[in-house]
Amino acid sequence: MNEIRHASATKPRVYPWNAATLPMDIDRVQAISGGVNQPQELVYEIGRLDKVCTDLKILEEKCSLTQLEYGEVDFYLALANKATLPSGGLQLSDFDDSLVDIISVGKDKFGGTMEQTLWLPKLSLNSLAFNIANADARIERTFDLGGDFFKILKSTNKIYMQKIVTVPSGYSAAPYAISLADPVPAVDPNVAGKYIQRILRVRSGVTTELELTTDYTFSAPSSLSILLATSGDVLKIVYTAASFGTGGDYTSLNDADLCYINADSVKVTLQSGVGTEVELDRLTSLSLTATLNRISEAVIGLNEKLLKNVQTYDVKVALNGRVKDATIEEVLMGQAGNNWGIIDPNEFKTDLVLRVYVYEDATKTTFKLGYKVTGLAFTDTTEDGKANDFWTDAINLSSDNMLISSVEVDIDA
Repeated sequence: MNEIRHASATKPRVYPWNAATLPMDIDRVQAISGGVNQPQELVYEIGRLDKVCTDLKILEEKCSLTQLEYGEVDFYLALANKATLPSGGLQLSDFDDSLVDIISVGKDKFGGTMEQTLWLPKLSLNSLAFNIANADARIERTFDLGGDFFKILKSTNKIYMQKIVTVPSGYSAAPYAISLADPVPAVDPNVAGKYIQRILRVRSGVTTELELTTDYTFSAPSSLSILLATSGDVLKIVYTAASFGTGGDYTSLNDADLCYINADSVKVTLQSGVGTEVELDRLTSLSLTATLNRISEAVIGLNEKLLKNVQTYDVKVALNGRVKDATIEEVLMGQAGNNWGIIDPNEFKTDLVLRVYVYEDATKTTFKLGYKVTGLAFTDTTEDGKANDFWTDAINLSSDNMLISSVEVDIDA
């Protein structure tokens, strides 16, 4: 009987679809979950007791991931399919059309022999969250993604392999020949004669999924021909293989970046319009949750929900702390620092700006990453008191935007 797999024998990795982006390991992961649901309907007819057949609908793929905040923006960039941070930082709209594959290699033990790969293809980001559970906590990020596909790679197909090839400058001949000899593709056991799982072509900023015969041909064991290649095309070729090839295991341990960042290394401020910016120094917990509300619709002729456009964005901010002198409520009134006599939610502003500064350590001298939410409005508040205890205050705000940046001036702006 085979041993069960320990988390140390796995490693998640992300593969962005669009632009000239590279795959990367997902570091500091605390939990990952990948699954699939098969919607179905039983089909009956008059005159029969049992079903005639089962109508299988399009699969519903899901992936959730929890990661320690360690002050690096690279995973956000991968999810947005960006090679570099955009000027001004990442907006929620940067995640609208981005797609990723997430895989997790599975070995028999840490540093051991590869047994299988969990492959979660063509995922879209549905939500992301930044959470500080309490004042002693390590900060966490969480991500939820969805799609229509799910695969487990085993046996001679156990390795997920991506080759990225750039057609050289000045190239004019067609077709463009590519050797996939290291390692060679394995045939798909479910589709006769299929060796290539997917080819994406990035040309002038547009990503196109190429079709066999129409756009490319493959001759086993390793000869790939792109029929209409142009100088500068970036080709992302995905296939399965029995081994990593001479390049070896493409995952690695990250000992260079921070292990984690604690709550004591964070500064949170709240401001109304051009009013005084107030540091919230009595918070006991904080969460920011951004949801991308997507349509999910299929089109005739395809076995996937091709239409996944974002309709709206929802950003929820939860501030929890101890009751002292209504500092936050004064900001909500637009009267920060004015020792305002009557706090009335009817007068609360809808132009609030929340800034979260994440530093390398508790000295708060080296800025690492920031989050900024503008146009916040009050949704609800509750003050709670218990016998022989201190009062607590929970305030919830909402907006439709969030900025993420590793450049401090983007958060200050």
